[in-house]
Amino acid sequence: MQTYSVEVRRTDSYHARADVRDFTLPLGARRADPTAGFNPVETLLSAVGDCLLTSLAHVAESSRVAIEEAAVEVAAMRQEKPPLLTHIRYVLRIRSEAPDERLGHLVDLAKTHSTVLQTVSQAVPVEGTWRRV
Repeated sequence: MQTYSVEVRRTDSYHARADVRDFTLPLGARRADPTAGFNPVETLLSAVGDCLLTSLAHVAESSRVAIEEAAVEVAAMRQEKPPLLTHIRYVLRIRSEAPDERLGHLVDLAKTHSTVLQTVSQAVPVEGTWRRV
């Protein structure tokens, strides 16, 4: 079993930062202030997207399928009371010479191997599509 640990520290009334090893991620820490930086929901959505892309790169490499480019847009719907995310959707864009059937299979494998996507989907419905660019 693997353990993860990140330290998050408030740096002022508008900002926080997450530290892990020698890396720092600036975060917004002021509710409803889009100028402060990534808010917690945006950070969560970034983690979902990054984990999916990381998993896709891993399964593509393992399968010896070249992916020239991959990007994902992740969006969430939030209700006010109680405050929670009700739905997450993503669109994965892939540039590759591989046939659609092969890419579809890789995307399915990536979803299965994406720790963050799998974890979040236990709490919030997650649905997504992929398309070739």
